[in-house]
Amino acid sequence: MSDNDFPSRDIDASRPSAARMYHYYLSGQALFDVDKVFGERVFAAFPHIDSWARHNREFLRRAVDFMAAGGIRQFLDIGAGLPAAGNTHDIARGRYPSARVVYVDNNTEAVARTHELLRGTGVLDVTAVIDADLRCPDDIFDHSETRRLLDLDQPLGLLMVNVWPFVADSDRPYQLMAQLRDRLPRGSYVAMSHAGPDEAAPEAAHGLAAAAELYKQTSDPVTLRRRDDFAAFYDGLELLDPGIVHAPEWRPASPVDIGDPARPCNFAAVGYKP
Repeated sequence: MSDNDFPSRDIDASRPSAARMYHYYLSGQALFDVDKVFGERVFAAFPHIDSWARHNREFLRRAVDFMAAGGIRQFLDIGAGLPAAGNTHDIARGRYPSARVVYVDNNTEAVARTHELLRGTGVLDVTAVIDADLRCPDDIFDHSETRRLLDLDQPLGLLMVNVWPFVADSDRPYQLMAQLRDRLPRGSYVAMSHAGPDEAAPEAAHGLAAAAELYKQTSDPVTLRRRDDFAAFYDGLELLDPGIVHAPEWRPASPVDIGDPARPCNFAAVGYKP
């Protein structure tokens, strides 16, 4: 496959996209009127979607910081979406100023806005964003910018934070993950999260499922998966402590609010390629 098999999409202001909606949940700022209208419907179905999104973002920050503290100096962030506070390169460079990061997305708007941010902050020498699709793993690893910035003979940190829900079962997600794993150098880490309702309280589980149903009306339909389904993405990797947990519970920096309805709606883990 080549990038041409899954061309990037032009900006479509008539339909909400996953990247813009995630930005809305995190920031409260809708980029287009359609996003605000759709967001209100999502909040009506699942009022905890903003907390859920923050759990995802905070997991990414802790995972990147953990990897950087352990010696990882290069990162591949697939499905990075729109820029937000605490981007991967911000966290990594806080530990190691010369850390290199390649962001990947197939959404034209996310790629353009990320490139603008990177150019504006003067980090294009060690950071890049590429327009590529998760369903073409080799195109990501063989991209000229990936080759320019990442040494694929040295360990790296692969980030796929709540990306798999946007890959349908018909797109063979576990086969794709195997391809990604096989391209990773030994000693690499993989951080992933995934929305799933099966361990949430009934009301929250129903709300998350209703939100997923709404996403059928967007450019990015959602597939929710169970804990065992998520665990299968780590085949061939060693799970680090504490294993597969709910996102706020992966090495938290502060006590976790066990009464938070959004807490059990997202699985997360970090794996290691021996």
